[in-house]
Amino acid sequence: MTICQETMDLDHDSKPRHAVFTKMEAIIKNMQQDDKGITSRNRKTHPLVDRKIFSGSDIIEWLRRRFPESETEEMGVKEALHLANLLCQYGYIYPVDLKTVTIKDDRSTEYRFQTPFYWPFCKQKTADSLEYAIYLQKRSMRNKNKHELEPHEKEAYEKLLKFFCDRKDFIKSQAEEQVKELKKKQRQDKMLGDQQERAFWRIHRPPKSQVNCLEEGPKRNIHPNQMVARKKKNKDWYRQEIAFLKKSMDRPRMKFSKAFECYCTRWTQYHEYDPFIEPSAAQPSNPWITDDPTLWELNKPLVPSPTELRVKKWSFSFYELVSDLTGLSEFEKYLEKEYSQENIRFWNEVEQLKDCPYKQLRNRMDQIYKEFLEKGANCEVNVDSKTMEQVHKNLEEKFGPRSRYAFDPAQEHIYNLMKKDSYARYLRSDHYKQLLTQAKQHPFTKKKFFSWSNKSKQQAQPQQRPTTPSPKVARRRGSNSSDRSRDVSSDVSGGDSPVHMSAPHHSYSTSDLKELGNNQKSALSQSLKGSDNSISISAISPNVRRRSDDPGRGNALANNRRSKLEVPRPYPLTATSDKRKSESVPFKSNSIAPLVEK
Repeated sequence: MTICQETMDLDHDSKPRHAVFTKMEAIIKNMQQDDKGITSRNRKTHPLVDRKIFSGSDIIEWLRRRFPESETEEMGVKEALHLANLLCQYGYIYPVDLKTVTIKDDRSTEYRFQTPFYWPFCKQKTADSLEYAIYLQKRSMRNKNKHELEPHEKEAYEKLLKFFCDRKDFIKSQAEEQVKELKKKQRQDKMLGDQQERAFWRIHRPPKSQVNCLEEGPKRNIHPNQMVARKKKNKDWYRQEIAFLKKSMDRPRMKFSKAFECYCTRWTQYHEYDPFIEPSAAQPSNPWITDDPTLWELNKPLVPSPTELRVKKWSFSFYELVSDLTGLSEFEKYLEKEYSQENIRFWNEVEQLKDCPYKQLRNRMDQIYKEFLEKGANCEVNVDSKTMEQVHKNLEEKFGPRSRYAFDPAQEHIYNLMKKDSYARYLRSDHYKQLLTQAKQHPFTKKKFFSWSNKSKQQAQPQQRPTTPSPKVARRRGSNSSDRSRDVSSDVSGGDSPVHMSAPHHSYSTSDLKELGNNQKSALSQSLKGSDNSISISAISPNVRRRSDDPGRGNALANNRRSKLEVPRPYPLTATSDKRKSESVPFKSNSIAPLVEK
């Protein structure tokens, strides 16, 4: 079936309904003829305006005579009444009282023909919401006794004003212009125009109690192929169906168990390449989650060092290898070592020929033939005689000299040759094993978003000065003896002093320090003088429990001091014995630890 513009027009949603309206319009035109039309009564209120009025019985009688069921019998009354109701419901005939859209078989009700300007699907008049808003605005501006809006029209008018809130001025101006034009007309013309326009909008915007015949349902999906399929089934159609079923019976069918096994095998093989199933497939990270484009950079079509998953995928099939540009390049390097590079070059040239511009087609075909297929060519491929005959036949007869697919038989032959021979040797070669080894060692380094973050951290941390003790001093402040004194004083004073909250510090200069004795005494007596009352301890019992013995207390205090960066205030300590006053170490400005006298 040839698809042309007329065929596509039939596929449109509203085109089949137009044929129905064309038939109804032809019936209305026949009704309005003077010699063969309906016998109507004229109201002689104005001689210049056509005031043809007819009753429902006149319509039914004319339809029965115009469309007889046979040569002797006329159309039934029910059929004629049904057809007359359709003409009234679609707006070709309207009642004068405008209360109903049905035809009654009597002479009491009067009807008129609608002007062609208000016929359904007329190109000159549209029934969109903006036109309806202008019509309602015009009605509201005129005399309310004659043109008052009905309840359903008031509701629609309020909704349209809200919808077209930005176009109220335009609607009002259009309605005012139409009212001015109506004032120029005569009284009878105004009455007739109002009835025709009101009948038009009653069909397109009916009240809720009335059925809208012009309402379109869901769009029908009609295609030319479906229209052809609806044709009547004749002998030829049944013969074609029988031939098709015979061919389908001879076709080999795969069992469901075998097909399911193939799907499971493929899923097992390729699931590690799907980041939705295996998150580790997106190495080093998923760019859609972390905004890191490293994955895209590593998996470009042509990269110097492919990833491990990419190299492993080449071993699945020969198609996976040649469909990857990096794999194709590596395979070509291997074939160059094997002195069979012309095979992959010929296959690649024929693939590029299928996508080249039409202007370059002839030159590319000549170049491929002279380089790979001509006898004695520099890169002649190994193609048998039958394949060459088929290629020559394609170039001369079947496809013509400008066909893109003339070399397909030779390309398929070379493809199968590489798949069976070269591809298997490539997977066992050292070239492929070396690529796989390098891919396993591929560094998946993730780039930092802020490259200066580490430098700033290093600059923020203060440099620690070396704490190497002087070889002249055997023991310094902060040794076991000083620690004991700190622990004892912390037990007694409750640890409120800054000395108790910090680790012992000493001066880094040793010029003014004297050697301390190595003999440790089991008990010390010292007196601590601070801002409050002094406390003296004469002896220490070994059974006394110190707070410093609690696990984790020393680390917590040290961390607290480091976090607050507190510098402990020096507290002068005096010995209880007067003999050692002369041997006390003088206080230095650079010493922040307590001084101990011997």
